[in-house]
Amino acid sequence: MPDKYSVQGHVRAVGRGGDAVVETPDGVVLVPGALPGEQIELKLTPSKRGAARGRLTRVLRAADERREPACADAVRCGGCPLMIATPELQRDIKQGFLRDACHGLPGGADTAIEWVSSTEELAYRRRARLAWHGHTIGYRQLHSKRIIDIDECAVLMQPLQRGWQAVRDGLALSLRGSGEIQLQLTGTERVVVDLHASDDQAPGLFDACEALCRRPVIAGVTLRTREAGRPATWGETDVLIRTGEGEPLEGPAEAFSQANDAVNEKLVEAVIELAEPGGLRVLELHCGIGNFTAGLAAQAKTLIAVEQDPRAVEACQRNLRRRGLKARVAVGDASHPPKGRYDVVVLDPPRQGARAFFEESHVLPGPKRLIYVSCDTATLARDLRLATAKGYLVDRLIGFDMFPQTAHLESLVRLVRA
Repeated sequence: MPDKYSVQGHVRAVGRGGDAVVETPDGVVLVPGALPGEQIELKLTPSKRGAARGRLTRVLRAADERREPACADAVRCGGCPLMIATPELQRDIKQGFLRDACHGLPGGADTAIEWVSSTEELAYRRRARLAWHGHTIGYRQLHSKRIIDIDECAVLMQPLQRGWQAVRDGLALSLRGSGEIQLQLTGTERVVVDLHASDDQAPGLFDACEALCRRPVIAGVTLRTREAGRPATWGETDVLIRTGEGEPLEGPAEAFSQANDAVNEKLVEAVIELAEPGGLRVLELHCGIGNFTAGLAAQAKTLIAVEQDPRAVEACQRNLRRRGLKARVAVGDASHPPKGRYDVVVLDPPRQGARAFFEESHVLPGPKRLIYVSCDTATLARDLRLATAKGYLVDRLIGFDMFPQTAHLESLVRLVRA
């Protein structure tokens, strides 16, 4: 019999964070590891703020779409909460997030969701963010700061997995305190390592980083510490990123880039198709190192691209020059872009979205098309409401399964003037 801390509940849905939304006699509880339609038993866990949380103890009636995860640590780690679901259910859950974001908006009900799947369910990620505490390197446990030491991650591309093993073998015993490690594939076979230390480090770590850089799988290493004014670097620390059949983009490892090369290629193609930049005046916001910039510059009459990271701007300019393309790429605040008349605006903001642009920018409602790339359907929903209040309506809606096994997706929305 369940003890006094256990309750039974029905899973109503999966939320944006990947936790199941469970209806219980005590109210709604968020529980990792359950799927829509399931009847489960759960144990309530302490929650200091926000929604009540629980831990799955038993599946009483499983969904037909439940499957064994490809990784034994999937639920414990929390990075891949949908690995217990079939690809079809994962798609339906994510399309539901996108449908909710457009609910009640002008054009939203009449616009079908187009879907682009990943070519690989596993071994697709070209970048990973790890953490360390003491000598343990791994992912953070779900809803916790604890580090889980995992031998192998099923969603990492094999060269990245080999880079992770090299970092563990070469650096773990030299680390102090805590920090984060970003691993990123450059080209097709080698890895760039970027360490951010929260605590002072012993001199031995610098020697270990130098030795790590001599391993064949490692292209370069950057170490950032509190006591050093400038980062220490070894080897080649810029990355090469494939965006199609042409020359790869080059940029600093700390600049943003997508995690799934194959899906990103399709995203770039779709952005250019929906923007229809030929012969038009185009404004691109949050351009980064030029993921969309080259394709836009090749067709637009004029292109102004804005990015707040100076190193990313320099990289974007270099990437355009290599291709013989011209655009004005400037360091600036994307919320307040350069004054001018634009036919099309393409924006790819970070997770917090582009609220200030829609609320404060003088640019709107001039352009006839807005092309919005989003990695967060919650901020997308907010920003679409702001855009429709300016006289735009939803015209195209595409979901990109950039992150199989997770609850995340990349969304592409075209808005046109009503």
